[in-house]
Amino acid sequence: MKNICIAVALCLALGASAQTKKNTTKAATSAVAQKLTPEAAAERDMKALTALVNVDESVKADVNKIFITKYRTKEEVGSSPERMSALTSYVESQLATFIGDANFAKVKANTQLYNQLIK
Repeated sequence: MKNICIAVALCLALGASAQTKKNTTKAATSAVAQKLTPEAAAERDMKALTALVNVDESVKADVNKIFITKYRTKEEVGSSPERMSALTSYVESQLATFIGDANFAKVKANTQLYNQLIK
């Protein structure tokens, strides 16, 4: 009888330990995936933009700076909705200026990419 109780307790302890380890692995992975530096997030946006439209080499650095500015501003604590709205307008106007109206129309037609780049 003692052996049966010890075996059941051991199985329960191992089962609880395995469940705890799974949860911490998922939490750590999602935290790493969500935390990108402004530079890395801007690089991701540049790759998505250049996959859709042709961006001149002469303006790539300027467009990248716009995206870095966007993500740095978003990182700041206490950003008000008015400031976020102004940031969205700024990014939209600067992006249209640098890539041209024809390319910007292509970006605007792709709603998912447009929202990723602008907001």
